[in-house]
Amino acid sequence: MTNNEPQPLLDMLDKTHSEIRSTIKGADLETPVYNDAGWQIRDILGHIAIWDGEVAKSIRAYKEGRKYSIPNFNEDEFNTQSTLEMRELSAQRVFEEWEQARDEFKAAVEDLSLFQFLGEILYPWGDERGNVTQLVEYMCEHDEEHRTEIQAALQGA
Repeated sequence: MTNNEPQPLLDMLDKTHSEIRSTIKGADLETPVYNDAGWQIRDILGHIAIWDGEVAKSIRAYKEGRKYSIPNFNEDEFNTQSTLEMRELSAQRVFEEWEQARDEFKAAVEDLSLFQFLGEILYPWGDERGNVTQLVEYMCEHDEEHRTEIQAALQGA
């Protein structure tokens, strides 16, 4: 894939999202996945939704000629805090947020000019830069990692 073609990136985002959707179809979203951390499927969906939203913010800022990163970012603290915030929502609402966040991520990608795919973007975690293609590929790998973990949890349940 070249670095200035949005459609393959959108297809990748659709594919990984659809694969998670298929994996969790009919599953209890409160099924434990990480027993040590107490994370359930719903927490992973919320985690992905939060990150999709943060990536969309970075892409939008980049499109406008600005930079965005999460202030005072500490990965463990951020993931823990965002999970706690998402736990205040019903499992159904978390699922809806997960769907909506992916739509926002895709819309941010679609909104870029072909030229902008070649430039360097600050990633939302703030200590890494790359192009939009690399960022989307990274986030799709993140999806796949979590889908595999959910699948393992469901097989062991």
